[in-house]
Amino acid sequence: MLSTELSRLRRDHFVALILDNEVTVGEFVVDPPLTWTRFVQQAGVFRMADGYPNVLTAAQAKFEMRNWDEVSLPSIMSALDELNDGVDYVLVGNNAGQGLPLAKSLAPSLIAKNAAIIYANSLPEKVAYQQLGYRAFFRRSEAASRLIRLVNNSTRTLSLCFINTIQHNDGNYHDP
Repeated sequence: MLSTELSRLRRDHFVALILDNEVTVGEFVVDPPLTWTRFVQQAGVFRMADGYPNVLTAAQAKFEMRNWDEVSLPSIMSALDELNDGVDYVLVGNNAGQGLPLAKSLAPSLIAKNAAIIYANSLPEKVAYQQLGYRAFFRRSEAASRLIRLVNNSTRTLSLCFINTIQHNDGNYHDP
């Protein structure tokens, strides 16, 4: 289960779960690089992908952009429903409103203080997220620095955990 995998990481790390599009990964690259873990669905269960955790460098971010995972929104929603306290913070990528079903799947206890909606340049769906209880909204480009500030009050180091929420392939992917 995703919650079990994240709980293991949480022993030593401040775990930030990112639910977003793989094309956006470059927005989370900082210096020094942060710990990076990609979770993928295998036989209906989310597990840490082979070769992870590692660190998120610019080269790794470029690799991630073409690391296309099989995406099932119902499976992600089910995993989020079971998340509980296995994570310190959750970032939901809006992606033109595609993040709304995922945002609805988080427990209200996480939504209030431990979750944010991230976006590129604007967030026309903000009212819909507010109605779900979300209070934190910021540009994706601000996410890493905001998470780092949260971790400054912790004895654990920041670990970014990622689940791709939009399925790409050769037919629908375009380099940014």
